Amino acid sequence: MLRSLKLFTLLSASAMLVLVSSCKREDTTCKAIIKVIRPTGVAVSGANVTLISNWALSSGEGEVAGYLADSSKTNKEITDANGEARFEFKYPAILDVEVTHIAYGTAEDLIKLEPGETVTKTVILEQ
Repeated sequence: MLRSLKLFTLLSASAMLVLVSSCKREDTTCKAIIKVIRPTGVAVSGANVTLISNWALSSGEGEVAGYLADSSKTNKEITDANGEARFEFKYPAILDVEVTHIAYGTAEDLIKLEPGETVTKTVILEQ
């Protein structure tokens, strides 16, 4: 009987733990790291990086266009000494990456943001 009571208590505690942990809200923040380099592999600091959905802005999709509006400061960064620019967005998306540097020109690419993940994209400035 005592053994059955211990087993029941253990199973009850395990079930409660599973229920409490499954109620925890999952973090869906999408993070992006854009690394800008030269063809030689040297990091480029001071490059302007913009993440934007050109399709959403041109298609008239108000909700998405408002989320990634060109005037938003959250989608524009300047690369640091390691050539990296970091971004956070609330929702997953496929975005255009636009990089501009006064000495090395421009480059474009795409990045797919995944919920709850950090995605790194390397962009090479060829000029």
